[in-house]
Amino acid sequence: MAAQNDDRRAKPYKTYKASSRPRRSQLDDELAGARPPRRRPSDSDGAAGPTYPPRSDKAYQTYGPAPDSKAAKKRAKKAGAAPGRRRRFRWWHIPVAVFALVIIAGVVVTVLAWPGYQKFDRAVDKANKRVDKKTRAQLTPDDGWIWRKGTTVLLFGLDEAGLPAHSDTVMLMRFNPGSHKVNTLSIPRDTLVNVDGYGQQKLTQAMWYGGPSLAVKTVEEFTGIPINHVMVVGFQGFPRLVNSVGGIDMYVPETVTTGAGPGIPGSTQRVVTFKKGMHHFDGKNAMLYVRIRKAYAEGDFTRATRQQAFIQALQKKLMQPGNITKLPDIGKHFMSGVSTDLTTNEILQLAYLKWRAGGGKKQVMKGESGWYEGQSVVLPPSESTRARMTERFLED
Repeated sequence: MAAQNDDRRAKPYKTYKASSRPRRSQLDDELAGARPPRRRPSDSDGAAGPTYPPRSDKAYQTYGPAPDSKAAKKRAKKAGAAPGRRRRFRWWHIPVAVFALVIIAGVVVTVLAWPGYQKFDRAVDKANKRVDKKTRAQLTPDDGWIWRKGTTVLLFGLDEAGLPAHSDTVMLMRFNPGSHKVNTLSIPRDTLVNVDGYGQQKLTQAMWYGGPSLAVKTVEEFTGIPINHVMVVGFQGFPRLVNSVGGIDMYVPETVTTGAGPGIPGSTQRVVTFKKGMHHFDGKNAMLYVRIRKAYAEGDFTRATRQQAFIQALQKKLMQPGNITKLPDIGKHFMSGVSTDLTTNEILQLAYLKWRAGGGKKQVMKGESGWYEGQSVVLPPSESTRARMTERFLED
């Protein structure tokens, strides 16, 4: 007994019995990720004890607060690292991003294209001033925006640089936004029609007698088609447009011959032949080609078809990447020989519709060859035939 008392006095520390429960600090460290969790043995009866997530060396490389704790997020934010929690994707992110890109692209295009737009706008403004009030009064206003509702444009090609002149080309163009098509209807220049105040005359005479206003009225009464806009291309405007795009490459389906010169009786004309095959047309030869007539009635029909094909080739050339950046200068040169009521914004809308168009119906209002008061004319088709062609032209 005395020996035991001596041993207790000799030890400067106390001894405690180990408890079966882990220390509180150890549990805190395990929960905080500072040390791996202790694996608990299974119970003696063979039932598995509680399970713990397997140890990940990556998760326990550093000591400190838990990754999801406020302190850890704060420290990650200060260090520039992304927080451990991933942000959820919202559906409205897509339209917001697209809208932002459209705004940015619009600003860039506006800044780059603004000088060219102003140049083209000035040329169009001069072309608008060449259209008189009588012609404007003859037109039917559009039913809303062109790019949504569509429109009908009447195109005249003159045989002289100014007025008075005859209309060598008479073509209607219908832009249909719903079907993404552009329909065309050509009327031969020698078609016998009623010209208000002058009786039965060739269609080409309406432009000579009363200018664009009478020509528009004559076509509108003959076809029954409301005309929304008009474009009169002078003798010099077409060659300028062809030259400004670097010429047109086009296939000639059959060999044709024409005379080049003043066309005055007794004068000598130069014979020009376009052989069957591919040709590169400059402005001068393009004008000769689209005006060729082999015979009176049949020549008008084939010429109208030839003109439609050439205009289609010209439109394709305009849309080539190399010419898109030059469109303001191209438009400026072309508009110098044009009279139209179309504004700059309306022309841009038509260009957009043509760019989206995937084709369209192409028609020529053919008639029979005949004579009237000693003149060779094209007798118009029956009213039922004209009505069918008009309906086909206006439909989507």
